[in-house]
Amino acid sequence: MSNPKVSILMPCYNVEKYVAEAVESILTQTFTDFELIVLDDCSVDKTAEIVKNFADKRIVYYKNEQNLGLVENLNVGLKLAKGELIARMDGDDISLPTRLETQVDFLNDNLDIALCSVGMELFGTEQAIWIRERDPEDVKITMMFYSPILHASSVWRKSFFEKHNLIYKKEAFPAEDYDVWSRAVFYAKLVNLPNVLYRYRIHGVQVTKTNNRAALHSKQIQLAYLEKALPNLSITDRNLFVDKFILQQNISLENVKELKNIYKTVLTANIKDVFFNNALLKNRLKKYYQSVILGLLKNKKRTLKDISFLSDLSAKQIVKLFFEI
Repeated sequence: MSNPKVSILMPCYNVEKYVAEAVESILTQTFTDFELIVLDDCSVDKTAEIVKNFADKRIVYYKNEQNLGLVENLNVGLKLAKGELIARMDGDDISLPTRLETQVDFLNDNLDIALCSVGMELFGTEQAIWIRERDPEDVKITMMFYSPILHASSVWRKSFFEKHNLIYKKEAFPAEDYDVWSRAVFYAKLVNLPNVLYRYRIHGVQVTKTNNRAALHSKQIQLAYLEKALPNLSITDRNLFVDKFILQQNISLENVKELKNIYKTVLTANIKDVFFNNALLKNRLKKYYQSVILGLLKNKKRTLKDISFLSDLSAKQIVKLFFEI
């Protein structure tokens, strides 16, 4: 029997309320050449019973001997996967029927692309639509700020990730996906398709991405990414760019010139290192810089120093200082 085209990794932990709907959404895909690897991380509810009630032979149920946590659970799945392509799917989400077909067809037609994700519809306690950049050059730039790939809806080439040892790192949790993409982007193109084909459920029990540990690890990833992408950017300038420009720590209208200098320093480094498309980088950083300035100008809690600083400038000087780059 030949191996499936796609191996779908579905990590699960106590998702009895949702796992049947998640599994069903995969079994009803228009693309059918797959294995669904359900990675049960020692659930203590009825998750196992519900999954085992499905008779479809494409389902591979695997239960860890002990609770490993999400990162190691996913790495177990990578070792078990037999497919040419790896797809992600959470045990409490829903894939729309043409999701796999769309992504497999795209990767078959674009052999220079290593990974693609699709747009997400958030539902449950929050509602929103998430669509990320399609241009791989834009993806590289976004990587400086946050994870540009929608992890749960992604599909990638197994051989490519194995070749470059791109596995999840436990120490990067809960930014483990951001860490993987920040390393993968140096070897191949990563893209996002605009099709909204994944429904991402928001409820009170999933792993949060907003805690202090996520922020700390994201900063570490950003610094490591900049070090490799822009080796001509000094350690001091890397830290300034992340702290002041990206995280906006301790910035005010009074030190806006420092922000502008950081912006120019990054562009100068990229002219030497040629990692990012310079025109795209310049445009993106300019828009981001101006959005930061607008936020500072709109801030009703401006300090007395800020107010005094503004009162000493004419309207023309304010425009030139804040918006001309």
